[in-house]
Amino acid sequence: MRAIRLLLVLALTLAVAACGGADSAPQPTPDPQALLAEGITQLQDATSFKYEVDVSGYRVNVPIEGLDLPEGTGVSFKYASGTFQVPDRLSARVQFRLGVLSTTAELVALGDTQYFRGELLTGNRWLQGDFLPGFLPSSLVAQPGGVPHTLSTIRDLALVGRRDLDGLSAYQLRGRVEAGRVFSLTLGLSRATAGLLDIDVFIHTQNKRVVRISLVEPPPDWAADSEPTIWQINISEYNAPVTITAPDADGGTS
Repeated sequence: MRAIRLLLVLALTLAVAACGGADSAPQPTPDPQALLAEGITQLQDATSFKYEVDVSGYRVNVPIEGLDLPEGTGVSFKYASGTFQVPDRLSARVQFRLGVLSTTAELVALGDTQYFRGELLTGNRWLQGDFLPGFLPSSLVAQPGGVPHTLSTIRDLALVGRRDLDGLSAYQLRGRVEAGRVFSLTLGLSRATAGLLDIDVFIHTQNKRVVRISLVEPPPDWAADSEPTIWQINISEYNAPVTITAPDADGGTS
């Protein structure tokens, strides 16, 4: 009887191990083109999303118009976090450097009209003017030219693997994109207009949404020995309810 019980235990152990082996079998490698196509479709069809842009490395200058700044005082972009509402509205908070100071400003863009305010820039009064010259919120999803269209033009696309993004599991895709196609991706602030730039796209493993884009832009020719500009764009909160309206252009808060 003891021998029979041992045989039964052994058989059961082998059966469980076999089942466990089946469950842990490697999954088929996803097709990078199919992953990117699904991410592009969800981004193109979204009614709204949160758009965060962070830069590091070589500075990104912002030619803000309509400000009486001291001669030689430059404005450089650092970070923006905003909400885009289809088809052409954007509300964002922008961090930048004004000379040696770091400060923030609020931006509201409705179609081709922009409003902005900041403690150092405007004394916290809303002004109407081109805070991001030439940028239209609608360009984020425009066809052609928008972010989804830009992603569809990536060359030499390959699957790097799976990555953990602060607890979020994502597939990392890598390729190259024409510099002339990243205008909307970088809120109209990129310098490069020719050549191919390295780009990584991160696709959520579950819902297949684009959650991050990383772009490498080389420094200008006169600063060839400097570090490149690294653009990190995070996209989240797809289809959240949002309403963006014009601020009080007479000044004060709204």
